[in-house]
Amino acid sequence: MRSKLPLVAAIVLFALPMGILVLQSDAQRGGRDETNRFSKESMEASEVQKKLIKQELDELKGHPWAGAYYSGYPLGANTTLMVAPKAGFAYSLTGCLGPYDLNYGGVVEVDGKIKLVPKFPNEAKGSQSIPTELLPIVWGNRHYLIPANGVVEFTNAINAGFEPRKGIHGSILLRRGDEFLAARDQPNIPAEYSGYILKHPIKAGITSVEESRTEGANRVTFVVLSSGSAAGVKEGMEFHLYSPLRVFDRVRVTKVEIANSEAEIVEYSITDKSERPSPGWKLSTRSGN
Repeated sequence: MRSKLPLVAAIVLFALPMGILVLQSDAQRGGRDETNRFSKESMEASEVQKKLIKQELDELKGHPWAGAYYSGYPLGANTTLMVAPKAGFAYSLTGCLGPYDLNYGGVVEVDGKIKLVPKFPNEAKGSQSIPTELLPIVWGNRHYLIPANGVVEFTNAINAGFEPRKGIHGSILLRRGDEFLAARDQPNIPAEYSGYILKHPIKAGITSVEESRTEGANRVTFVVLSSGSAAGVKEGMEFHLYSPLRVFDRVRVTKVEIANSEAEIVEYSITDKSERPSPGWKLSTRSGN
């Protein structure tokens, strides 16, 4: 039943709600950065950029997307992004091993999207780099910046109960201070994605396991779920296991039919004792439900 589609690598920044990321320092990456973005001159230039942005932010009032944004967790990677229409942007990704990435440059607003023009090459490698095309999202009094192609990931975070978050930590860029503000009504996501935000969680069971394979320390399993489009399931939606009580890193729907759907489960850092997904396991679009 499963479509023979190639596995698409998980985007870790959005796939791990607990924010547990394993990254390497610049030195451990064997000199991945060949543009001296961590040189003294680059670090100083980044700080100058931040000061210019802060000055502009202090003068702006009620701007729809300018601000200082943050995403991350205490035990994972932490992303900070400062952005203003004239002064540009400054971005950094840090963690327990120090700086993982740094960039800065200009900003252009096109068709409601924010396009970053980085100083250094911005090649996405795993969870590193910053998306160069961002979509501003307003939710009540809250302001988010999400990748232009990451609307489904944002709705998944809402359905799971991760957003609107009650504290600073989360996997999606939120303007600093907005975590204390109300998120009323619905976020202003593009209309074609409105059906992805669920009024009530969707529950499903694993009816069959189609295929399972290991890729290094990870395991990928393709399963069939008992809920489909009739229940509101859409391609790209994520489910969370609640019976047996266990945490998957990702259960993402890859194909939807009326009464059932196909999903891909990606488990990270498995061991020989890790229990394999089995028929009868129960999932919900709401985490912990």
